[in-house]
Amino acid sequence: MKKITIKRISFIAAFCAITVVLYNYVKFNLPIFPSFLDINISMIPVIIATFMLGPIDGCICVVMRMLFKWILPPGTATGYVGEVADLLIGLAVCLSSGLVYHKAKFKGKTVLAFFLVIISWVAMGIISNIFINIPWYTHFYFKGDMTPLIGMCSDAFNLITFGRVTVLNEANFMVLYIFLAVIPFNIMLSAIVALVTLLVHKRLKILYDMI
Repeated sequence: MKKITIKRISFIAAFCAITVVLYNYVKFNLPIFPSFLDINISMIPVIIATFMLGPIDGCICVVMRMLFKWILPPGTATGYVGEVADLLIGLAVCLSSGLVYHKAKFKGKTVLAFFLVIISWVAMGIISNIFINIPWYTHFYFKGDMTPLIGMCSDAFNLITFGRVTVLNEANFMVLYIFLAVIPFNIMLSAIVALVTLLVHKRLKILYDMI
């Protein structure tokens, strides 16, 4: 029992270290999305930990990722808003997919677990942007004024709509932002993460069982 516990803690620590490095230092933007939506693959080791070890282990990685983001340079660039949203998304993904993967007994549970990665990611992305990201971000940086944020999104929205000029205002911004940015961005990112995890997690599980 002691050997298993030490092994598990060691793997959690390793996955935490990898996800912290990826979360802090490996990210980039795509011009079709607003500049504050970063492509970040730090959920790959988190979900691998979830499927290899369990949902609680994945949640530990998510929490540690957020805490080290606040401690390590360059720190938060969103006034802690982005990290809180990423925390909620990560917890939703780990709990929903991890519980199905480890607790369900029916055939095809693995496929369902990977679909839940995408579904829970997108759903929590929508919720967090409506109730956390946009309200807090505009309050923290622009004192509640939506105009600068609308300006930041206009060019990206025009690219998404293939050059068609999208007239943004406070009345239509949230709907357009959710459907033109949040949903496609999170579908793309979660699908990439799920695919990579699908390809490697069983191989790493074999390694874990051998040690």
